[in-house]
Amino acid sequence: MQAFDSLSRDIQQYIYDKGWPSLTNIQIAAIKQVANTDHNLILSAPTASGKTEAAFIPALNSVEDWETGLKVLYVSPLKALINDQFQRISELSEYLDIPITRWHGEVSQAQKKKVVNQPKGILLITPESIEGMLVNRPGEAEHLFKGVEWIIIDELHSFLGTERGIHLQSLLQRISRFMLAPRFIAMSATLNKTDFGYAKAFFGSPRHTDILVDRVKNDLLITIDYTSGESGPFVARESLEAIYQYSKTEMMLIFPNSRNRVEEITHKLDKMAKKENAPIRYFAHHSSVDKLLREEVEFFAKNNEEQLFTITCTSTLELGIDIGSVDSVVQYGSPPSTSSLSQRLGRSGRRTHQSILHIVEDDPWEMLQTYAALDLLEQGELDATEMIETPYNALAHQVMAILFQKVSVPMTQLLQLNKNFSVWRTIPDEDLALLIDYMIEKDFIEIMDDEAIVGLEGERLLRSRDFYALFFTTSDFSVHYQHERIGSLPFTPDIQIESKILLAGRVWIVKDIDVKAKRIQVERTKEGKPPKFISNEGFVSNEVRENMEKLLRMGEYLNLNNDKITRDFDFLKSALYFDAGNYWFEDNQTNIGIVTFKGTKFNIALLLLIKSIVGEGEKYQLHDKHSLITGPDLKRIMQRLTDEDVSLDTVAAYLDRNEKAIEELTVHQKFMHLVPKSLRIKWILNNFFSV
Repeated sequence: MQAFDSLSRDIQQYIYDKGWPSLTNIQIAAIKQVANTDHNLILSAPTASGKTEAAFIPALNSVEDWETGLKVLYVSPLKALINDQFQRISELSEYLDIPITRWHGEVSQAQKKKVVNQPKGILLITPESIEGMLVNRPGEAEHLFKGVEWIIIDELHSFLGTERGIHLQSLLQRISRFMLAPRFIAMSATLNKTDFGYAKAFFGSPRHTDILVDRVKNDLLITIDYTSGESGPFVARESLEAIYQYSKTEMMLIFPNSRNRVEEITHKLDKMAKKENAPIRYFAHHSSVDKLLREEVEFFAKNNEEQLFTITCTSTLELGIDIGSVDSVVQYGSPPSTSSLSQRLGRSGRRTHQSILHIVEDDPWEMLQTYAALDLLEQGELDATEMIETPYNALAHQVMAILFQKVSVPMTQLLQLNKNFSVWRTIPDEDLALLIDYMIEKDFIEIMDDEAIVGLEGERLLRSRDFYALFFTTSDFSVHYQHERIGSLPFTPDIQIESKILLAGRVWIVKDIDVKAKRIQVERTKEGKPPKFISNEGFVSNEVRENMEKLLRMGEYLNLNNDKITRDFDFLKSALYFDAGNYWFEDNQTNIGIVTFKGTKFNIALLLLIKSIVGEGEKYQLHDKHSLITGPDLKRIMQRLTDEDVSLDTVAAYLDRNEKAIEELTVHQKFMHLVPKSLRIKWILNNFFSV
């Protein structure tokens, strides 16, 4: 039977009225698989391949009775993506005469109450909103979710290997207990073959899971603008000029790797355009720009027909929000992984099916890293996801969430979490017991008649606004112009009255600082500089770094036919020498460092090994941008690591003596203060030495 013929008449009419020439490959495969099996599905396909419809159409088609409750639950990592998909699926839901409801902080209580009172149709929600419902209104949650037949997860790759993903796994397993064996569909634009096993296990479902892969890719046009020897604290003039020339003819996204660079590039491009009276709009888009301003930028890009625009952004626009017809992507500064580069490329060519990548670079090492990532991408090789081992902090958070939800839990049941929920099965019994004992000791949990309830510190935890999320929310100062919120900034020493700053691509002068209210009042001005944001650059993958070494060693960069790149890459090679199985770098002061050509995690692990066998106070440093470790007598130290039996016990002893090192390595893991020191050390060993 043809896939189209198996669809209900209403869905067929929708497809006909939309004027689709045909179903896409991934849509045909998904419709057939849902109809012929009772399996879960993961759809791995490039951007603009019709994945959303490939997930929703077969799921909606399979529902026989829409009158007995909510039937489809869609989970997204982003509110903006929920809003985007709401618009996309609303018309289809009208054809089927079923309601579709959004659930996040910006949706009215009236809309939420309506779907709770009369569960029906489709619900679009974030993981954090599910948690909020389970904790605060568990009865309503059970009533709402009990009829769900399908759970659709968008951007699955953004959850794999993250605490937020572990949180979502726990939530899925908690709410699935209200349902009758729901089926799952997940969507992903980038999925490495080695991740297939992790992806299949993600749902925690007894059903078999199939992965459908569509390998069709857009044509790719690449340009390279490389300014030799111009790297420095600011973007080189030649690099800005190259980007500006592209912006005069193309609608673009620019991906630098920091918010500082986003602000600098946006401001300078805008100045260049105004000098020539060029009718181009320039926008800054990153997590410190106010949410409403970001949404205005997204709306403009999506609905713009003719006016040229350029959005300079961080990873905030890597995920699949449809922002319309973007012609090209500029990569300035190297991407941390092939997967990240692939996501960024997927932002362009959605309408034309030709992706355009402009590589603009003024630093030889960054150029090599970008080239290495691109080379892997063109070979179809994506980085493997580094999964989180023994996620004690996420488990501690879920212990508290379950206690809030259920009010009290028998201790025997609490100590069986790693047996009753598959997401926690890698946690040993003794570790779970140690974690709970610590939480009792610190008064997060209280025991009454062998029942666990929330302790005094736990009550304080729940009162915190950001309890429901496993990712950190900013505690920066908010920035206001008149009655408009512009965004937020870290309160660094250079933020003072009369300071001139860049934010949201515009220049401001600080007029008032209210420390108690954490509020900065600004006025418009003409000149300024980017504020000092805390770096949010990602860990560089092992695959990219190892390919950098291979490209240098094999001299394959000669294929680029670029004299500047050839000269600078030859210089990079000449600055290194190979000895005793390692690459070494020696500067003008005869300091010797080891260049590992390994990913960030490996480099951190090696630095820990080195520090664990040298004397206290000896200074060894990781310069991860260049995959370089420096310090005194490194060759002898590396030989010791080779000759001696240095075990992880040595590293554990070092960490036990150095509380600051533990804090530095766990600072980005939320709720780690609920975890005892011994388990925090174990978390470090399990996660950094897994490579």
